[in-house]
Amino acid sequence: MKKIVIILLVCCINSVFAQQVFPLDTPMIDRPDKAYYKDLNGELNQYVGTWKGTWEGKILFLELRKIKKRYTLNDGTYFDVDSILGERKIISANGMVEVDRISNFDENSSEFYGILGQKKNFSQKFLLFQPKDMCTKTANLDINFMDSQKTQMRLQFKYNPHGVYESCPYYHQVIVEGKEWPMNFPKDIVLTKQ
Repeated sequence: MKKIVIILLVCCINSVFAQQVFPLDTPMIDRPDKAYYKDLNGELNQYVGTWKGTWEGKILFLELRKIKKRYTLNDGTYFDVDSILGERKIISANGMVEVDRISNFDENSSEFYGILGQKKNFSQKFLLFQPKDMCTKTANLDINFMDSQKTQMRLQFKYNPHGVYESCPYYHQVIVEGKEWPMNFPKDIVLTKQ
């Protein structure tokens, strides 16, 4: 009898403190504390891996990983979400490495985050590109798979609108001269899964 009471007590405690699991596409309105928005159907798996493409003689490697990210709110409550995080490596036409964030993949502050759905068309997926040292300038990379096996994907680059502070080192170049941000990423590229 004592064992049964202990087992019931443990089960009750587990159910009180258990994390509630929801599918990724569940709206996060009024989310409960400790909620976990989990990739139950493996829909993020198609993005995971190392992808490779070329543009202007450069080679781009994009490594995407599925990570369980925790978001803690000001009141101490939190929720977890399965997300795709990514880093890039760019090799110039002469073989010099221009960017290499893959070697030191930063799960806490990666340059790519997603997979997200467009507000007007949720089925259109994109990655958020937030390059380092660009004065918080970001871009969306719209994703379209090119084949049914999902071994090739096309990324289309679109800047996100927001102001540029005069203290930004690129202010004069971008605002005054009207030139592009030096983000070192193609506007349109097809990547192949490696």
